[in-house]
Amino acid sequence: MKNNKIYLQLFLMFVVATAVILIFTSGSSYLGKTFNESQDFKRDSERLVSELSQNLFNVPTEQDFEGALTVSEEEMHSYRTHYGSLAEQIQNIKEQYKGDIEVAEDADVIEAIEQERDAKIEDIKKNFEDDDYVKAKIIAIKKKAIQEELKQINSERKNTLSQYSHFAYEFTDEKTGEVYRNGDIEEQWVFKNTFNNVGKDFNGNYTIHFSDHDNLGIIRDSYTLDRDLKSISGVVTVPKSWFDNSYLGTDKKAFNVTKYVYYGIVLAGIISFVLLMTYLEPTWELFNRKFPLREQFERLPIDIRIVATVIVANFAIISSEMFRRSIRTQINNYIVGHYSQIFDLFVTGIISFALITAVIFMIVSILESLKGQRDLEKIWPQTFISQLVDAAKSMFDNRSVGMQSLILLFVVFLGGFGLAVVMATADAGVFLFYMFLFVVFFMPTLYIFMRRMGYLNRIMKHTEDMANGRLTKDLKVKGKSPLAKHAQNLNGLREGVRTSMNEQAKSEQMKTELITNVSHDLRTPLTSIITYTDLLKNPSITEEERTKYIGILDAKSNRLKTLIEDLFEVSKMASGNIEISKQRIDLAQLLQQAAGEHGEDFAAANLDLRVNISEQPIYAYVDGQKWWRVIDNLIVNARKYSLEGTRVYVNLKLVDGNAELTVKNVAKYELYEEASQLIERFKRADTSRHTEGSGLGLAIAQSIVDLHGGHLEIAVDGDLFKVTVSVRTEK
Repeated sequence: MKNNKIYLQLFLMFVVATAVILIFTSGSSYLGKTFNESQDFKRDSERLVSELSQNLFNVPTEQDFEGALTVSEEEMHSYRTHYGSLAEQIQNIKEQYKGDIEVAEDADVIEAIEQERDAKIEDIKKNFEDDDYVKAKIIAIKKKAIQEELKQINSERKNTLSQYSHFAYEFTDEKTGEVYRNGDIEEQWVFKNTFNNVGKDFNGNYTIHFSDHDNLGIIRDSYTLDRDLKSISGVVTVPKSWFDNSYLGTDKKAFNVTKYVYYGIVLAGIISFVLLMTYLEPTWELFNRKFPLREQFERLPIDIRIVATVIVANFAIISSEMFRRSIRTQINNYIVGHYSQIFDLFVTGIISFALITAVIFMIVSILESLKGQRDLEKIWPQTFISQLVDAAKSMFDNRSVGMQSLILLFVVFLGGFGLAVVMATADAGVFLFYMFLFVVFFMPTLYIFMRRMGYLNRIMKHTEDMANGRLTKDLKVKGKSPLAKHAQNLNGLREGVRTSMNEQAKSEQMKTELITNVSHDLRTPLTSIITYTDLLKNPSITEEERTKYIGILDAKSNRLKTLIEDLFEVSKMASGNIEISKQRIDLAQLLQQAAGEHGEDFAAANLDLRVNISEQPIYAYVDGQKWWRVIDNLIVNARKYSLEGTRVYVNLKLVDGNAELTVKNVAKYELYEEASQLIERFKRADTSRHTEGSGLGLAIAQSIVDLHGGHLEIAVDGDLFKVTVSVRTEK
C-alpha cells in the first residue's frame, strides 16, 4: 500500500512539474491567445511583407543597375594579371598547345591548333595593350551578372506570389502612386495586419557579387542597389473564403486543439497540487528510503551530487519540453489523419517522468545529507573541490613532481587543443606550425613521460619483489629526478630489509638456543633433586648416605634458586621494569672490595688476580648495589672460565672523562662464538655446560650498564678474552 501511494505521489508531482514547465516555456504562445495572435501566424505575415519588399515592391530593372557598369584601374589590373604576367601567360598558352601540336599528324589540324593558340596569345596581348578592350570584357561580365540576378529576382517573385496566394494584400507607393494588389482586402477576413512605412522594418536592397557569376572569379567587386521603401504602406488580410482552403486553416485547428490540451495539463497540474497538499500529502519518511541506486549516489562528494542534480534537472526540463513538443506534433498529425509518432509521445513521457522522479529523490538525498550540518567547515571536507585542493597540495609536497606534472598536463592539453584547431581550420599553414610545435615540444615531452613511466614500472616491479621476499640486486639510479631519489631510498630500504631478515634469522636461532639452554640448565639440578629425593625415601640407607644426599639436595636447590633469580632479574632489566637509585660512589674502592672478596677463590683455582687502578678515587653517579653486581659478575666470570695457572688482569682508569674497567683473561675453553654472542642469555664459553654458571652473568652486567647509560664491549683474540665497561665519571 505504501509503495502504491508513493507511485501515485510521484505521478502527481510529474504532472505538476510538467504543468509548471509548460507555463514557463509555452504559456505565452498558447494560453489566453487566439490563433491570429499566435507567433507562427504573425511570423508568416511578416515574412510575406519581407518577401514582397524584395520581390514585388519596385522590382529593379536592368537600367537600375547601370551604376554598376563601371571599371576601375584595380579591376583591370586584376583581370590582366590573374594568371600572371604577360610573358608568363604567353608561355603557359604555348605549353598548353605544345603537346597537341606534337601528337597531331594532319597539317590542317596542326594549322587549326596553331591558329587557336595564336588567337589566345593575341587576346592576352591586347589585354595588356588596350584599356578599352579590357573594360569591354569586364562590362560584359557585369551585364551578364545583372541579367542573371534579375532572372533570379523574377523567379523568387513568382515563388513568393505562389507561396502566399492565400493572403490578400494592397500596398500603395505614395511617391509614385503605384499600387500592389492581390485579392480583395475588403472581403470578410479572419486576420488583418496593417503595415505603415514598410521601409521602417524592411528594405529593398539588392546586392550583386560579380564573383558569384564569373566562373573564373576574376571580378571580385560587388554592387548594392538601395531601394527606399519608406513611402510604401498597406494592409495584409486572410479572407475567410481563402482561409479554410489554405494550410492556415489546418494550423488554426492544430493551434486550438493544442491550446485546450495545454489548458487540460495546467488544470491537471492544479488538481494534482491540491491533492498533494491535502489528501496525498507527501511525507519525508516516505521519500527518504534507502535503495541501491541512492546508496551509490550518496557515495559521491556532496558538491558532485549537487552538480549532478542540477544537470539531471536541466535534462528533466528538456525532456519535459520534448514531451510537450511530442504532444503538439501528435495533435498536428491527428488533424491531418496521421498517427505515426504515438510511440515517440509515449517514450518522451516515460523519460520525462523518470528524470523528474530522479530529481526528487536526489534532492531528498542531498537535504538529508546536509541536515544538521550548517557549519561550512564540516561540509567542506565532504566536497570534491576540497579533495581536489588536497590532491593539488599533495602533488606539490614535492615541488619538482608537482611542476613536472603540471607542465606535462599543460603540454598534453595544448597538444590536444592544437589538434582540434588543425582539424577545424584545415589550413596548411596552421598544420605546418602545429607539426613544428609537435616535433619540438610535444614529442620530447612524450618521450620524457614514457621514459619516466618505464622507470616507475621498474621501481614498482622492484617493490613488488621486495614485498614477496625476493631481494633482488640494487635498482639502477638514473639522474636526479624524484623517481631517482625514490629508487635510491628503495635500495636503502632493501638493505634494511635484508639486514632485518638476517637479524630475524639470528634472533630465531638465539631463541631456539635460549629455550634449549634454559631447559638444560633448569632440568639438570631439578633432575638431581628428584633423584636424591627418591633415594632419601629408601629407609635402608645409612645415616652417612642420608647426610650426603641432603647436602647434594641443598646444593642443587641453591643452584636452581640462583638460576631462577638470575633469569627473573635479567627479564626485569630487559623489560625496563626495574628502578635504580644513583649515588656518588668511589668506583676504585668498590673494585678493591670486590677483588678482595674473591682473592681466596682465585688462589684456590690456581689463578693469579692482578688488579691495577690508575688513580684514586674515581667517582661516578651509579647504583652502588647494581654496579657491585657488574664488577662481581665480571670477576666471577673470569674465575670460572680462565685457564689454570694463568693471570687475570683487572684494570680501572680514566679515559676522556669516563671510568673504564677492563677484565682480561685466557679462556679455559676454545671460543668458537662471536664476541657479541657471548653476551646473550644462557650463552657460555663452556658449550658442554659442565660449569656451575647460569650463562646470565654477562647479560645481567650488560643490562645494568645500559641502565646507567654506560657501554660494555667484549673482544676475543684467540684464547684471550677481554671485557671493557665504561661509565661517565663525576668530579
